Amino acid sequence: MDIISAAKRSIGYMSRNGVRAGILEISESMSKTNPRGSDYREPTDYELSVMRRLAESLPLRPLISVVVPAYNTDEKFFRDMAESVLAQAYEKLELIIADASEDKTPLRSIADSFEDKRVRYIPLAENKGISINTNAALDEANGDYIALLDHDDLLTPDALLRVVENIISYSKRCGKHPDVLYSDEDKVLASGGSYTERNSKPDFDPVLLLNNNYICHLTVMKSSLMKKLRFREKYDGAQDYDILLRALSEGAGFSHIPQILYHWRISPASTASNTAGKLYAYDAGSEALLDYGEKAGFEADVYGLRNVGYYEFRYKGDALASRKDMGAIGGRIVSGAHRGRVIGGKMDKDGNLIYGGLPVGYTGYFHRAMCQQTAEALDIRCIRISPEFWDDFYKITGVKYSEHRTPGMLSLRPHETGRPPQDGEKVFDAATLPEDADIKQMSLELSAKIRESGKGLLYYPCWQVTGR
Repeated sequence: MDIISAAKRSIGYMSRNGVRAGILEISESMSKTNPRGSDYREPTDYELSVMRRLAESLPLRPLISVVVPAYNTDEKFFRDMAESVLAQAYEKLELIIADASEDKTPLRSIADSFEDKRVRYIPLAENKGISINTNAALDEANGDYIALLDHDDLLTPDALLRVVENIISYSKRCGKHPDVLYSDEDKVLASGGSYTERNSKPDFDPVLLLNNNYICHLTVMKSSLMKKLRFREKYDGAQDYDILLRALSEGAGFSHIPQILYHWRISPASTASNTAGKLYAYDAGSEALLDYGEKAGFEADVYGLRNVGYYEFRYKGDALASRKDMGAIGGRIVSGAHRGRVIGGKMDKDGNLIYGGLPVGYTGYFHRAMCQQTAEALDIRCIRISPEFWDDFYKITGVKYSEHRTPGMLSLRPHETGRPPQDGEKVFDAATLPEDADIKQMSLELSAKIRESGKGLLYYPCWQVTGR
């Protein structure tokens, strides 16, 4: 990210969160530890020929419907979008365009110019919003899977090939086809040909999805599931987030493709470049989360985080009472409350600290360091444990589990710096541990015990204590 882009983004932060937040954002954006370039490279002609031969030999060849709701689209962007679909190495597809533009002549002419039977142009009588327009396209889709594509974005030439490959590999691992697939993505400049801001996404984490629609592009869903759920008009702007949350509620199987398959175009009208101009979309996302939480039985409210488009469930009372699927909830440990760095918190199964060294106030790669998420291991110095594991805690640590309101605990929620934890947010009193306690080993043993029971571990980074 260049200085101008970072400065523009910081203005929005300042207006919402104050000058300090804006300064933090521009500092973090320019940090060498937070790269925002893209390593995407266009395939050569030879590589494309290999891809096409591979596509023809696949043992499974589902029809994929690429659904595009269009509205007053820039003609060049629209043509580029359509060409990126029709140039797919995997050719068993249909491109369905639902056009709600006032003047339909330009897009209709472009669609007709391809003279390709896979292109189906559907003129809509009026613009009824993104959800209803997309549903009109869904009604015409014949595919086994449906891929969602915005009217001015681009697919990589191997996008659908990689989707089908993933369907096949997922089926071998899991004995069934995935319900939802998603890929990594980056952004393309309006002029095209130059890519930036690679978004390397994690494998599916249902907890992280409740903080942000990190799935976003490219999203592919079983046709039967998408047609059952459909897009809901009341969530326009976050209609894709809403349908993913409802797919999660349905028990859908999600599969991540760790490759860039989608280029999100940066243009003045797109959310890619203008987050502040589409705040209604983030309000709709909050409402979609509230709907999900109510159906899941959460006793919680939804709050927007400092970064637009990021949220958190703020549980009422004991969070473990709402999250019965979790055996423990843990926060992070820092070396100093205001100017320190992260020294404990979420770990992998080997005890490697995931966000270690991140300065206090920084939100990390695509702001995920401040998102609630699933963990393989949690640091026992800032943890709340379900009573069923208190005996295990004693056996591992030699100390009885006890909780307290840590005087040094901070909440990093918006506008609440210094807020003390509530009754349901008490954590283990780490001061009761002996000085020579092997924190890492104890944390790994307890976390493994909880995971073996079938319960999860929830990383809750707004809980923060100063470690020793």
